[in-house]
Amino acid sequence: MVKNSLQFTVFFLIVAFTVAFVHKENRLAPYQSDATSQLPKTVEEALLSVGDKKPIHYIAKFDADSARMGEEIVKFGNLLDGSNKRVSKYFVCTDCHNLQLESADPADESPEAVLEYSKKNEIPFLPASTFYSMYNKRHWYNDDYYKKYGDLVKPTRDTLANAIQLCATQCAQGRAMEPWEIRTILHYYKSLELKISDLKFEQNELDKLGNLIVNNKLEAIKLIKSKYNETNRAHFGTNAPPNVPGYVASADNGKYIFNFGCLHCHDPETGITNFTLTDSELSLSFLYRKRNAYNNYAVTHITRYGTYAMSGRKQYMPMYSFEKLSEKQMLDLLEYIKVGSGH
Repeated sequence: MVKNSLQFTVFFLIVAFTVAFVHKENRLAPYQSDATSQLPKTVEEALLSVGDKKPIHYIAKFDADSARMGEEIVKFGNLLDGSNKRVSKYFVCTDCHNLQLESADPADESPEAVLEYSKKNEIPFLPASTFYSMYNKRHWYNDDYYKKYGDLVKPTRDTLANAIQLCATQCAQGRAMEPWEIRTILHYYKSLELKISDLKFEQNELDKLGNLIVNNKLEAIKLIKSKYNETNRAHFGTNAPPNVPGYVASADNGKYIFNFGCLHCHDPETGITNFTLTDSELSLSFLYRKRNAYNNYAVTHITRYGTYAMSGRKQYMPMYSFEKLSEKQMLDLLEYIKVGSGH
């Protein structure tokens, strides 16, 4: 009993400290050590301390150099020293994935919460899940991804290493990654894992958590996990223009989605795709004229269906699921295209 009480006291003080601590800008890479690096401040450490099961991709000993290599592969497609072959000739991970939190509350990753947070912090509005907290997820390629990739998603549903491999070979249209390359990316993901300070606890919940850590560890685990999502849902839509009765579309939201979503890939300066657009009346007029078409130039069609890689044209557009772009946000985007085109 004394041992349990001591464990509770130490852990609870750490939780209270890290949640209350206001982080200043850290100029170091997230996997580098700092003054608080020895504190058990991550969500994984908190869960394991109360008996939660280790994930399949559990990393017992974090290696900063591995994380550095993983970061280079994620951002540039290969190591900067040129010692490995580029994973994909067509994409890098950051074409579709962010590397930071996308919402103020990790428990709310709704498209509305993501857009609000993105506008405040000028974060790209992308179709794929952020790599920040990817280490804390337990399931990948969920729900409707089966419709696109079929049985290829089965090995990925509960194994992060397999999800990384599928992303390399199918999403990025690249080569199969070597085990050591996947290992470095896992270390990089660990550097981006959720911290207790990222979670939104009310004071009464912290008090409750302290009690549960001593008296009911299963409920303590449940409370911690209620503060973030272990799974990113994914449901695909149709190309029909949305019908949301009573909703007044926001051209301001649509402008952000266009500039930080569409132009993230279609801006000619990025070089990600050959189909380029600009935030100009000419580009917006082109899109407006195609609004009722059922082809890859119609915004509602291409955004919900995307395109598929094919021989001679490996670069393709991924679709935005409902969880990444709501029907209201689609109307916002269409409204901005209309207003920006002068109609």
